[in-house]
Amino acid sequence: MKKLLLLLGFVITTQNVFAQIEDMEAAKKSAFLAAKTMDEALINKHYDDYVVYNHPKVLEQVKGGRVGMAIQVAEQIKNIEESGNIITAVWPKMPENMLDTAGEWQTTMQQFMEFRLPEGKIKSETTIIGMSPDKGKTWYFMDVAGRTLNDIRQLFPNLSTKLVIPPAKEAEFTADK
Repeated sequence: MKKLLLLLGFVITTQNVFAQIEDMEAAKKSAFLAAKTMDEALINKHYDDYVVYNHPKVLEQVKGGRVGMAIQVAEQIKNIEESGNIITAVWPKMPENMLDTAGEWQTTMQQFMEFRLPEGKIKSETTIIGMSPDKGKTWYFMDVAGRTLNDIRQLFPNLSTKLVIPPAKEAEFTADK
């Protein structure tokens, strides 16, 4: 009888471990799909949809909140295009790790962007941090943009110190032939 209870306990524990792994795998996919949707909104100039992925703490610091942020993004894109540059593609890479930090899922992801310039194209890579306060239903992203994790933790003290932010990479320019 004791052996049966130990075996049953082992099976239940093993199932819980595998359930957690499946949840984290689902979280990675959820973060990737949310980042991809955010990127598509930017490319398609749906700025109201794009700014939904900005954390409410960030939007609180922008004059006009979400609407103000959408206006700022639209103006930035307009300025980029008026200088002869066009964002042609933005896409994320599937996150490699997912952390459950006090009930909030957190991850870092690589994000790629291509610009068309009058004389060629540029491909850049950056890191974004993803945070989901509700186990993957809602995702908020923030571009690291050369900041350290400690810098970002000033606004988001609950960010895990286990998040990995790789060093920034130089953008690649390819001249037209």
